[in-house]
Amino acid sequence: MFFPAFVLFFLAFCIAVTIFINKFVLFLNHTIILYSIMRNRIYSILAAALVCVAALAQPKHEIRAVWLTTNSGLDWPASTSQASQKSSLIEILDKLKAANFNTILLQVQTKGDVLWSSSYQPSMKVFTGNGNNNLSWEPCSFVIDECHKRGMECHAWIVPYRIGSASEAARYASNPRKHPYLAHPEWCISYGGALYLDPGLPEVREYLLNLYRELITNYDFDGTNFDYTRYPTSSLSDFDDSASFARYGNGMSHADWRRNNINTFVHEFYDMARSIKPRLKVGCAPIGTYKRAPGYGNMEAFGVFQDPVEWMNAGKQDIAFPQLYWNEHYGFSPHMKMWAELTDYSRHIVAGLAPYKMADTNNWPVSEITRQIEKAREAEGVEGVCFFRTEQIIGSNSKYQQLYAELRDNYFKYPANIPPMPYLTGVTKPNAPTNVTISSSGRTHTVTWDAPAPAADGTEVKYYCVYRASRPLHINNIARCIGNFITTNSFTFTSDNDVEEVAVTAFDANYYESDPAFQLASGLCATTGHASISTAAGMLLVEAPAPIACATIFSASGSVVAKAVNPGSQFSLDISHLQHGCYLIKLQNEHNSVVVEKFIK
Repeated sequence: MFFPAFVLFFLAFCIAVTIFINKFVLFLNHTIILYSIMRNRIYSILAAALVCVAALAQPKHEIRAVWLTTNSGLDWPASTSQASQKSSLIEILDKLKAANFNTILLQVQTKGDVLWSSSYQPSMKVFTGNGNNNLSWEPCSFVIDECHKRGMECHAWIVPYRIGSASEAARYASNPRKHPYLAHPEWCISYGGALYLDPGLPEVREYLLNLYRELITNYDFDGTNFDYTRYPTSSLSDFDDSASFARYGNGMSHADWRRNNINTFVHEFYDMARSIKPRLKVGCAPIGTYKRAPGYGNMEAFGVFQDPVEWMNAGKQDIAFPQLYWNEHYGFSPHMKMWAELTDYSRHIVAGLAPYKMADTNNWPVSEITRQIEKAREAEGVEGVCFFRTEQIIGSNSKYQQLYAELRDNYFKYPANIPPMPYLTGVTKPNAPTNVTISSSGRTHTVTWDAPAPAADGTEVKYYCVYRASRPLHINNIARCIGNFITTNSFTFTSDNDVEEVAVTAFDANYYESDPAFQLASGLCATTGHASISTAAGMLLVEAPAPIACATIFSASGSVVAKAVNPGSQFSLDISHLQHGCYLIKLQNEHNSVVVEKFIK
């Protein structure tokens, strides 16, 4: 059978068109699939980026502390020269300040010797160079003053019971201020090659209280920090306190009696300290495991008769720095959270971290420490972190230098104010500064202000903070803080960008912040207000100084997930139905000014 040529041509054309359509459809399908994949990946990357940004978002209030060890001069001093001791201390504090640390725990007692002019114990040989001599200057006063110049608190790290060995005590044989072993050998018990004052003797307790009364009275420390305030072992026989137990046991079991000895000393110390300096922060650095969480075999504080939970719940401690010197294999997170839970979130808990394990046989990566910082920030009731010890933050080891860079450039990039302690000081609030002005000359800008009127409660202003940003300015965002711990009434800064708005706040001695005093650069209109946003119990809480016309919550992908019209200036939005993640809220007031904030559920 034969077909005309045009019919064959038509059939060929139809076949070609069919093939083209099939390939085009296949192309479209691949394109749609690729688009879907890419879109999901982009959303995932954006969401991950938002979470990463949120993870590095820094709290406005946080304790960033480090132990400064004087035992054997491990951190300080490296020389017995007074000039060298002072210059090296300044160098240490400058490096820590550059990384926005705000608390120094200075070891003022090591092994029955001390860092102050005492009538009870000799001066540390590592400072004097000779155990027969006592201090010719005041290192404690010097460190306190240098810390305060930098806006840092300085706490006295004390070691009550552990007093070294007989050979270490012998270094002070000719010192007129006798080492406790040389003055009262009958008070001491030997265990594991070291000597300890017997906590069961009332005369030991009286001796220690007199020693520390001298310290607290004569030096302006912001706090005290108990170390090794416990028995050296859980054994009831290896540490032979049978004589004092027989005399003072008073019918208690041996274990309860030991625990009561430590508790009694801590309670009496607290009452003594508060009677001298009502705002002194009394704290401790207990073993990191109070009682073992299920599944872990860590050494327990309670097992060596150390009961910081009792101290805090009895109102006889203000702050605890548990030595959480492990990774998750040993339960870092559950044990950290346990401290806050067992004290009903009523006292400050600061997680003690172990950067030294980056350079010992544990060989931790730097990321182990930075992850622990993130976990501490996420844990309810944990107010900050403390590092053991200073060398591991500013030393020459490559991992130490990497950690320091991470702290300075990322985790501690912005300054942090020390959290208030309402249970210690009550709730106070300073008045706002007045007459804020901005003057500019090219890239240089100077902000000035007048001191506020005295607060009704009489609490004095401790320092000022200056914030700046393109409008609107939020003082709850610490990244907006350009000047912190300012003790004068002016602040000068340089900027390549236009300055639209600044705010100045006052902090009182209890670390409570005033309302902001705003000032706009020339030619700008007054701000319509600043919102505070927080989450609690499945609700997003919003406080704004002016009524909000519309509040809209967006997911990371840009979808609207919640909305409220004319909710007012103080309101809450139900976010219990939202998945955990990062969200944006847009607040629009009646003048159509818009504020966008990020929050995490």
